[in-house]
Amino acid sequence: MQITNVKGRKAISPVIATVILIAITLIAAIAIAGFVFGLFGSFTSSARVSGSATCTTTAGSPAATCTLSMSNTGTAATTITAVTITYGSATNAVVSVGTTTNIPAGVSTTVTGTYPTAVTSTSGESFLITVSLANGGQVPISGTFS
Repeated sequence: MQITNVKGRKAISPVIATVILIAITLIAAIAIAGFVFGLFGSFTSSARVSGSATCTTTAGSPAATCTLSMSNTGTAATTITAVTITYGSATNAVVSVGTTTNIPAGVSTTVTGTYPTAVTSTSGESFLITVSLANGGQVPISGTFS
């Protein structure tokens, strides 16, 4: 086999090769840092729901009314599928909210519900409301009756 020396061909200069390698390294480092530290955001949408509740008792009636203020700061909408309340000797009394309530992404909404009249609540008593969401999440909200 004969080895021939090809004249007239030139290789890339060492300076240009070094600049290209540094550029590739920097681009790779920025991409990795972006994924690790969340600079590029999430590839999946998710709901981030929080809430607060105000529950009032009605004089002369065992029924009480709760107003839930729900806020979704996530990137996906979700739906309230059930609302339960636990307090005193009553456990998981269902709060009637009528139809299911949609909570769009980036929006706050108010839901009003009434306890079944068979459940007695008193002013100053502590409660825990659990809001179940269509995405499988649950939002606990605690407070006291007013």
